[in-house]
Amino acid sequence: MPSVSILVVIEAEIATTHLIEQVLKACKPHGISYTVQFLDKLQSSDFDSNTLPLFVRCGDPRAFPWAQALVDADRPYLFYIDDNFWRILGDSSLAQYYRHPIIRRSLEFIVSNANAVITNSSELSKFLSRFNKRISVLPTFFDFSLIENVTPLSDERVRIGFAGSPSRVDDLELVSSLIEPVLKAFPQAIFEFAGTLPKGIKPSERIVFFPHTQDYNSYIRFQAARNWAIGLAPLKDHEANRNKTDNKYHEYGACGCVGIYSDISPYRDVVRNSVTGLLVENTRSAWLEAVTDLLAHPARRAALAQNAFDDVKARYDILHVSTVWAEFFINLAGQLPLTARPLGGQISRLRRLRRRLDRAR
Repeated sequence: MPSVSILVVIEAEIATTHLIEQVLKACKPHGISYTVQFLDKLQSSDFDSNTLPLFVRCGDPRAFPWAQALVDADRPYLFYIDDNFWRILGDSSLAQYYRHPIIRRSLEFIVSNANAVITNSSELSKFLSRFNKRISVLPTFFDFSLIENVTPLSDERVRIGFAGSPSRVDDLELVSSLIEPVLKAFPQAIFEFAGTLPKGIKPSERIVFFPHTQDYNSYIRFQAARNWAIGLAPLKDHEANRNKTDNKYHEYGACGCVGIYSDISPYRDVVRNSVTGLLVENTRSAWLEAVTDLLAHPARRAALAQNAFDDVKARYDILHVSTVWAEFFINLAGQLPLTARPLGGQISRLRRLRRRLDRAR
């Protein structure tokens, strides 16, 4: 069996890096091994001549000298990206960070010179093709082993949930105005928000807030344990959102939750409307109608939840999807010159580039 060793380079542990580790671990029976190293601890000794580097979402300028050194040594590397950093809206610290000229130059160099750019979004792949034509769209996945021993809450309340990072607060404007009328019409309903609250909404007895967690595995177990009947997936219609992955769909489906999704990519591409979830226009009336309909018809809610679970199990189970990822790595490694020149000769150049970047910042 062919084998491939992958060096995963990350800036920090976040949900995305945990997901990459999940699929690489699942690839092990297919000949894939991996190690993880933080960008700020990276050393030339980490780059074994038979190891394929995979930079995950690395926009930090400290990644640029390493990419330059690899290019100069004719050494291949891969880049994984699951967000459109060029199209983030607003004036948040994240948006300002990715608008900085140094960040842009570093990111574009790394993307442009990668031997393969990996993403999960067909929409994002179209955008990335302006920098690099070697784009591979690999499927998303769900690790059902994470929720095998989770016991869901069981009581008379019907939980409507959302989980996401604080950067998602603008998207929640699509659902904030329906909270009050839903709570008035359905005394058994409660809203639960993990990671962020809609603007102007405060926690109360029936509006529950949970802090954000970077640990993806813990987040999934938390979601399964909360036993949400309805999961909210609002996305405002702009390019950055259309370039996102469909993770919410398989997370909700695997946890037995009916999702209500904005009718845009990525959800439009995977959800069968009124079969495995609901696709709605981004209007208050459409969102309110969808939530109230599911609350008023428990049998329909249960049927959609079962359909979604069956679909996610069939299409997203990591045990199946990992074979696609493993095949990609093995085929790619077979085409690349992994025994190219040693990286050691590029280290002095690397140090000079680091000093220049530090001065520029």
